[in-house]
Amino acid sequence: MKKIAALFLIISMLIGCSAAGGQANPPTVITPTPFESVQLTTGATNAPISTAVPTQADTPEPTIEITPSPTPLLAPSDPLMSYIEKMSVEERIGQLCMFGFSGTSSVSSSFASIMSEYHIGNVILYGQNISRTNSDGGFSQCDNLTNDIKEHNSSSIPLLISTDVEGGDVTRFKWPSWPTHARTLGNSNDTERAFSQFLMIGEGIKNVGINVDLAPCLDVASNPDSTFLKKRIISSDASIASDIGLSCIEGLQTAGTLSIVKHFPGHGATDKDSHATTPVVYKTLDELSSYELVPFQAAVNGGVDGVMVAHIYYPNIDSDNIASMSSVLICDVLRGQMGFDGLVMSDDFRMAGLRGRYTLEDAAVQFIVAGGDLILCGANHDYQRQILSGLYAAVADGRISEQRLNQSVYRILTAKMRVTDWGI
Repeated sequence: MKKIAALFLIISMLIGCSAAGGQANPPTVITPTPFESVQLTTGATNAPISTAVPTQADTPEPTIEITPSPTPLLAPSDPLMSYIEKMSVEERIGQLCMFGFSGTSSVSSSFASIMSEYHIGNVILYGQNISRTNSDGGFSQCDNLTNDIKEHNSSSIPLLISTDVEGGDVTRFKWPSWPTHARTLGNSNDTERAFSQFLMIGEGIKNVGINVDLAPCLDVASNPDSTFLKKRIISSDASIASDIGLSCIEGLQTAGTLSIVKHFPGHGATDKDSHATTPVVYKTLDELSSYELVPFQAAVNGGVDGVMVAHIYYPNIDSDNIASMSSVLICDVLRGQMGFDGLVMSDDFRMAGLRGRYTLEDAAVQFIVAGGDLILCGANHDYQRQILSGLYAAVADGRISEQRLNQSVYRILTAKMRVTDWGI
């Protein structure tokens, strides 16, 4: 099945990316309704972006050259495409969402309603979902919770269930052998140690029903302590970050989990936190390509499963949109120049770096139109419904074409085949 998916990924993402170039302000619809009865209302223009000025990092000498790569697309004869075309529109939209909820013992009733009503295809677990103070560090509790989540899946297509275990302070569980900080791995510059640590992480989360790790961080900074990521950054040396990052990815994949690297195109050139504001970075694409993009290019070349895009504004690259809303950065750079054809995920839609500029309805539409696949939103069900409202309206009026919708669903289902027993 993996070979079939890879073989027939041949004809139409480039069309989707080029079609994403003109991005009109999408309409805002506050309350989701069934797809057939979506009514459109007039939307507002985007609010001014935050003008926070970041600390500029020094740019080391280039270590790679990014060259254009052909972008593979969808073939109508692909069996998976035939399967997708038989799915309802609602089922396909649900696959674009990775949503969270509060609770450690079971799915909350409010989230169960959203999962059922909107056919949600993917779930995120944060620290609030893991009882790490339990006698076994939260593993058995999480296993029970993921089993309950799966019981609420109304589809025959399995869920992607994710968390973010990076090591150090971001571990979610209490591990018998504690995963070290990314910086510790970078300082040791020991690829075997990095592989072993993330093999352990992948096996640990896989055993309790989690099949996606939102890790590692591939951000680089000349002074990591000046950023909000601090020890979550592997190294200020892009070559070391590349090598260690690749070993982390390989460890997770060997364990049978997906690796989603972050925070493209890099959070290292600003001291601002995108949870609280919209960071502004004045680097050019050439400057990013010589430093920040080096570890991401290595990950792409190494077959990483997914890339998370940050809510950061790069006015010298795209003067209109933050990175997570930018067809320039997602389609032209990541998918085009860097040759990535895997999953593109947003950073969390609850973050002020996004909400300070866009309505959630508008952002959901623009992210997909710009070339993204998977919208991440933690435990805020009002926000989740606004996201769904925007998607339903945009599919109904054609701003998200059926072809564009199918491209993302194709990537998501292909990824599910790699880490579950599901097939067609």
